[in-house]
Amino acid sequence: MKNFKFLLIPALLFLSMAARAQSIPVNPKFGAVSDAELEMTTYQPDTSAAVVVLWRRLEVEAAFSGSFGLTRKVTLTERVKILKESGKSYPDLKVYYSTATDPRESVSGIKMVTYNKDGGKKTVDKLNKKMIFDEEVSDKRRSVSFSAQNVRVGSVVEYTFTTESPRVTDIGTIFLQTGVPVNLSEAIFTRARYFDFNRITRGFVHCTSETTIENSSTILQGGASIDYDIIVDKHRAVDVPALKSAPHCYCPDLYRLGFEYELRSFNADNLYYKDFSSNWATVDKTIKDSGLLSDFYARSRFEAEAAEAKASAADEAGQVAAIRNAVVAKVRWNGKKSIWPSAAKAFKEQEGNSADINALVAAALGGAGFKVEPVFLDTRDNGLLMDYHVSVDAFNAVILKVTAPSGAGWFMEAADDKGYLNVLPVNYLVERARVVTKKDAGYWVDLSKLCRNQLIDSVEMEVAADGAITGKRSQKGFNNWACTIKSTLGTDSKLEKIAEAIENEDGIEVEDLKVEGKDVWSPEASISYGFRSQATAAGSLLYVRPFVTKYHDAADFRASERIIPVEFAYPETVNYSAAITIPEGWTVESLPQPMVIPGKVADSRVAVQCLYDGERKVTLNYRFTLNGRLVQAAQYPELRSYWEQLCNVYETTIVLKKL
Repeated sequence: MKNFKFLLIPALLFLSMAARAQSIPVNPKFGAVSDAELEMTTYQPDTSAAVVVLWRRLEVEAAFSGSFGLTRKVTLTERVKILKESGKSYPDLKVYYSTATDPRESVSGIKMVTYNKDGGKKTVDKLNKKMIFDEEVSDKRRSVSFSAQNVRVGSVVEYTFTTESPRVTDIGTIFLQTGVPVNLSEAIFTRARYFDFNRITRGFVHCTSETTIENSSTILQGGASIDYDIIVDKHRAVDVPALKSAPHCYCPDLYRLGFEYELRSFNADNLYYKDFSSNWATVDKTIKDSGLLSDFYARSRFEAEAAEAKASAADEAGQVAAIRNAVVAKVRWNGKKSIWPSAAKAFKEQEGNSADINALVAAALGGAGFKVEPVFLDTRDNGLLMDYHVSVDAFNAVILKVTAPSGAGWFMEAADDKGYLNVLPVNYLVERARVVTKKDAGYWVDLSKLCRNQLIDSVEMEVAADGAITGKRSQKGFNNWACTIKSTLGTDSKLEKIAEAIENEDGIEVEDLKVEGKDVWSPEASISYGFRSQATAAGSLLYVRPFVTKYHDAADFRASERIIPVEFAYPETVNYSAAITIPEGWTVESLPQPMVIPGKVADSRVAVQCLYDGERKVTLNYRFTLNGRLVQAAQYPELRSYWEQLCNVYETTIVLKKL
């Protein structure tokens, strides 16, 4: 049992400081909703907010029992104000928990109350227990969902719930910042002094923190009692802005205000000790001991299909691709990502997750004479793979490293139908991925720059004397640019819808659209079509824009400041050429000047040249290169200036004059 003796003065001072500093004064006690909170119609620090969290408290406890069973207990309490119609769904909650552990995880203590003002009087609607739904998600996972009653614009909704788990090593990040603005945010992490945690601070929002010591005791299994200290970290922030997504940022949570706690050990003096620290060699062993690799090295279920596919290709790369295609023709990817394969189940059901598909392809390639090793990674939208988070749980995807008899090698995500050898989904282009071999030591590989990504875009256009423009355009993408084209085209095979999307994007009329490589597992994809547009006429002058499209959006970096680094998708080259025939009896009044624009912070460069042959031909050549992937926030002003110059290039105009 616990007998807390709080250091009362620091605790009260902590709360009083919060009450004074917040924009909307609130009483941080469940049920203490004021008339002012019910009557407020806007949140001054963010008047665009559809919902604001008036008060948020996240209490996390790492605890132990008399038998030294370790548990994690998390209680979330929030009071939210609904300001607009679009915010009414915010208090629709779904909490997931695992049934795979012993003891199993649990969700309890659910309370939810909706407050309104009707006729000047406060009304209260409490959550009916019958409206709490506990449902099975999978054989090892369940969810509890519940929603506020009688929610409307102006409502204040308050709720609390607690989750408990034996996974004390999975404290993770205790966030004070959310996707909506928070008026007052508090986070409290409590643990016995026997727990040794690393603490890492995230985010850029101002936060105050303090640590206090309390006293506690517990009864051991034999009946003896021990006294020990409790360490309490208290974090507080006010007027916390919503963490909004920003262009060219794969994981905003990396920059969300919070504190990450990583358990290193539990040491109860001479009574009990457990080391939770690890290294990647230990993770490799855990993966091997778990049997996770067995499906990747299993006997092929597609021996005949693989042999036929291998014989159909002229070179080793083609053989790998053909064998992959033979497998996915039999077993469909269900769109789910995983590192845990169940190849037998997927083979039987003819459908499986990404790990299933990769394992089946790995076995087929292994049976055909190729060396195949699984590669584990943490995708870009999940943040960076840190050495202080050394665990199998650090990975959320698995791909393949394939080595041919000649020694040639490639990486592949066999489940993805838009990629190819060394052409991985953009989200997989990480700098650290772990190859876990069957017998030898694991090692790191860089997946961020496996191939050359290029777009070749060619346009021919003829301008009539009345300004009417007719032309032809051909775009061909290679490697990740091919993936981008395939993703842009989507899964809809109706060409008229694709043409309509191009017309809406570029403001032209499209005809005779042709698409190649859209549904083929290859490193190329292309689009070609005829088009019509109109030059701008002004007296005896015609203003012709040589760029049919814009490759970059000026709105991406229009904000004057940015606290989040900029992360580009992949290194790339874009080559655009336009051959323009001007009307008979006309000449060129002015051409865009040749220019070269360097973007040092992104290791980028733009070069443009426009030439006139003196008769009826004008040619424009444009080349954009980008080699950098990350631009730090401190370099943002320089990037923004470069981006503005880059986007201005697309406004280039050729002026024609009637003779």
